[in-house]
Amino acid sequence: MTAYHAQRCLFDHLRVLEQAAGATPPPIAVDGYELTPDERRALVEGDVAALYDIGVHPVLINGFCRTNGWKRADYRVLFRDDQRVDATGRARWLTS
Repeated sequence: MTAYHAQRCLFDHLRVLEQAAGATPPPIAVDGYELTPDERRALVEGDVAALYDIGVHPVLINGFCRTNGWKRADYRVLFRDDQRVDATGRARWLTS
């Protein structure tokens, strides 16, 4: 399974938050997406490290964190160093 549905859910949530500017942000809606239990838990709990481990794109993670008022220094420490770049020096989301 790919991280597509987790990423789509997070993307859709960020769009909802744009519309709710200034209001109390709604919780993330995970119904209607084909999510694994781990993906569902990570999204509902806002577990940024787990979202990263699942393979959610860093741009989406950054947007999610910033909407929660976190700075990069606040959440970057949650990522394991060995997952930022593979042995060839390429970012993990780049293929071939």
